[in-house]
Amino acid sequence: MGEEQGHRRDHPPGRSPPACTGAVLGAAQRHPRRFAHRVVILAPGEARPYVAAEWTDALVVVADGAVELEGLGGERRRLARGAVLWLVGLPLRAVRNESHHPAVIVAVSRRGRDGGAAG
Repeated sequence: MGEEQGHRRDHPPGRSPPACTGAVLGAAQRHPRRFAHRVVILAPGEARPYVAAEWTDALVVVADGAVELEGLGGERRRLARGAVLWLVGLPLRAVRNESHHPAVIVAVSRRGRDGGAAG
């Protein structure tokens, strides 16, 4: 499904995002010159290739649904809504959504002195 910059309601109607998502996004939104945030939506069955540079300096929260981290050897770890991750330096092949519902992950990172992402 792709990425969305900025604030967006990505949880089902009547269901609030996990508290950790609100705290992480809230900090990014209150200090936009210091923090950048990115919303990544994985469609059911979608696998997003792991690119280490994409996650540099980012605190990642599973805002809705669940994701699986696929290691280089094919092993997988499932992380559900509310999980907080650091995806830097991991031996991963892909980030997957093997469920029947979209998975939403939010990545928040510090901005550099020039206003761009640090790293």
